[in-house]
Amino acid sequence: MNLMTPTIDYSKTVNTINTNPPTSQNPTSGGERVMRCAIYARVSTEMDTQRTSIENQIDLFREYVAKENWEIHEVYTDKQSGTTGNRPGLKKLIEDGKSGLYDVILAKELSRLARNGQLSYDVKNICDLNNIHIVCLDNSINTLEGNIQNFGLFAWMYENESTNSSRRNKAAKRTKANRGLFVGSTPPFGYYSDEGQLKIREDSTPEIVKRIFNEYLNGKGMDSIAKSFTAEKIPTPSQTANKCNASPLWHATTIKNILNNQHYCGDLVQNKTETLSIVSTKRKLVAQEQVTIQKDKHEAIIPKDTFQAVKKMLQTRTRTSTAPKKHLFTNVLYCEDCGKGMWYKANQKGYRCGGNIKYGDIFCKNRVVIREKELQHIISDDLKELVDSIKNEHLVNGLQKRINQKKVAVKDQLLRIENQTAKLRSRKKNYLDMYTDELITREELLEYRKQTDKEISQLLTDKVECENKLVECQDDHYAMDLGKRLNDVSILSDLNPKVLHSLVSKVTCTIEGNISINYTFVNPFEK
Repeated sequence: MNLMTPTIDYSKTVNTINTNPPTSQNPTSGGERVMRCAIYARVSTEMDTQRTSIENQIDLFREYVAKENWEIHEVYTDKQSGTTGNRPGLKKLIEDGKSGLYDVILAKELSRLARNGQLSYDVKNICDLNNIHIVCLDNSINTLEGNIQNFGLFAWMYENESTNSSRRNKAAKRTKANRGLFVGSTPPFGYYSDEGQLKIREDSTPEIVKRIFNEYLNGKGMDSIAKSFTAEKIPTPSQTANKCNASPLWHATTIKNILNNQHYCGDLVQNKTETLSIVSTKRKLVAQEQVTIQKDKHEAIIPKDTFQAVKKMLQTRTRTSTAPKKHLFTNVLYCEDCGKGMWYKANQKGYRCGGNIKYGDIFCKNRVVIREKELQHIISDDLKELVDSIKNEHLVNGLQKRINQKKVAVKDQLLRIENQTAKLRSRKKNYLDMYTDELITREELLEYRKQTDKEISQLLTDKVECENKLVECQDDHYAMDLGKRLNDVSILSDLNPKVLHSLVSKVTCTIEGNISINYTFVNPFEK
């Protein structure tokens, strides 16, 4: 859920605050119930000083929780600006709150949760709807005590403060740029910033930049350059900059951005874009006259004549792309190994894994070619068998029996998913207790919880699929209704896109060439 937009999922708006403390389902020895607390801590950057700040926040929260005799459900953290709702920790905090996993949110101050008015009220309304309290350590907000009257004032104050801060930062950056200093957050690939001066790195990155320009001038395409770099395991610009979740895959767009970057011929080009607002991470191009361009401000990696030659080639050269053409199974057929869509290759008269085509064997080893006609026949035969069975009155009862058996199997699977999800959530709680008791390190805690969250996410996806199947299986006349739905198929000799997309949700192919078909209906013949 993205809180950056005002379209939040509320079924109603609550204007009053519940001042009666909610309780958990864990009774103490005295019969009272323990308040379940969700701790939220945030800093704006990943600097070492900020890392210390976030740890200090958590220490303060633990002292407060111990004094109140509460129970810590989970600690949620973010290292991003508070003006945006697109924060993993905040999203998880809200999801768990909607699931009723805690009773109160503990934050250092309201600005830790949100620094813009709309987002502040979005969080407040979600808490109101789910009977969740908010307590800030600076005593500005405490719904347990009914202290909510200044909520609007603090929300406005923090947004106004962020707006003014953003305006000052933009002005300061423009001033520095006019003085010939680099003010970007990340220097161009191949450079590093030394007190605002771009200097060439003393590693392999400048040679990689030269190679990109030379190979493009010699006729090699951007896709081909990217694919060869990935195969050679050359670190990407994101990896070189030590960015979070940096991909090891080179993309044609990365190559194109480097080829278009005027910094490489020694010119300093800045202020080309600006953010739309403090609540948006999207950027817009500024007018050309507002762009700051200063010639020969740093040592060039690429000669100016080479850069200009590439610029002309980019304007005139027709880029050949290996992107897939629209075909019958486009956006339906996927590689089971890497999850990428399979592309139709006319020269091979079949579908190949897009991940293997684009990035090579280092990304995915699936080189199987799936013939379209063969796949069409498999699906058509499946549907024909089902239609023939439904049309045969003697087989309808047997078919309905199969559906009933499948309904029992789906219910059993749903129960297993719910039990496994409950175990994983309990495991997360145990990890937190182990960290609190100093049995595991913070890094181990984060790694364990990351893996557990991934498993829970997959289980929740499986649960939705099971619930959808169960709804279809509940119909006592499902066999007859399915027969009507498939009526048109029986008179078709070949599948067309309209029929295919209405009956088949996804087809996957393994490295061995095994095909798995997911229909949009419950297939009673499926084991």
